[in-house]
Amino acid sequence: MRGSLVRSRAAWLAALAAAVLAPLALQNPAHQNLLVLTGVNVILVASLDLLIGQSGLLSLGHAGFWGIGAYTSALLTLRAGVPFLLALLAAAATAAASGIFIGYPSLRLRGHYFVLVTFIFGIIITLLLTSLVAVTRGPMGLPGIPFATLPRPWGPPLTLNTFQGKTGYYYLVLAAVLLTLWLRACVVHSRMGRALVAIREDEDLGQTLGIHTHRYKVGVFALSTGLAGMAGSLYAHYTTFLAPEIFDFVASFDLFVMNLVGGAGTAAGPVLGPVLLTVVRDLLRAVHPVLAEILFGLFLIAAIAFLPAGLVGGWRRLVARRVSR
Repeated sequence: MRGSLVRSRAAWLAALAAAVLAPLALQNPAHQNLLVLTGVNVILVASLDLLIGQSGLLSLGHAGFWGIGAYTSALLTLRAGVPFLLALLAAAATAAASGIFIGYPSLRLRGHYFVLVTFIFGIIITLLLTSLVAVTRGPMGLPGIPFATLPRPWGPPLTLNTFQGKTGYYYLVLAAVLLTLWLRACVVHSRMGRALVAIREDEDLGQTLGIHTHRYKVGVFALSTGLAGMAGSLYAHYTTFLAPEIFDFVASFDLFVMNLVGGAGTAAGPVLGPVLLTVVRDLLRAVHPVLAEILFGLFLIAAIAFLPAGLVGGWRRLVARRVSR
């Protein structure tokens, strides 16, 4: 048991070292762009895993909350001149408030009903972003979003111009990834985490044990959607352009699949899934942009068929076989 814990910590430290050194080893702008987008996906999938993996709540509208955060941050900085950090907090708060608004009534429902609510919510958000042309510019997209600017105790503020270099922005995203994983670990190992596991396994039994299941579900939904909003702000100020189709149902489904392939409910799964699938999709697009989507779909089918418990589950099964021999 102690040996397993030591190996686990060593693996996380090695992964952290690799993440810190990655932009220094990969100087190509295309590679660094992939690193930033992978980091954003890790935040989104780790936040989604709080629902799917820890609580057993399947949400198919997660990209909608991502979009709420992205447009909130973009409009605040673009139209009202709000500093980036305040816009980032506002994006997370707005997405979390939206999560509470949707989650409070819908989380009283169970099974497929909650899935349908989140699915419909995601579609409504896409329609609103498309139709509110006076605010979001609709299908024309929202260009000219300011770069992220960070205050410094010395000298002028630091502007992370992602057109000139992506290394600084990558480390900003990496800090957000670490914050997300830390918050996720705090939840998992807390009383709330134990309550969520009870809800996932048998909600009725949890209620008989005195667990306020609705309160915990609303709480984890607000945290999950707030983190998605933070990822939206980081995405907006990285690309400096937003369009409604970025946050449609396909994006929500992609996040769900990343969580599934990595291993839902595991510590490493929300990291491995987005890293693998973001890189694989990028490599396939480099071969042929149109054929890439077909090949990517076939890859997903193969991954789910041969690794139903995800990469982490497959690894554990392999280790168990070797130990039993």
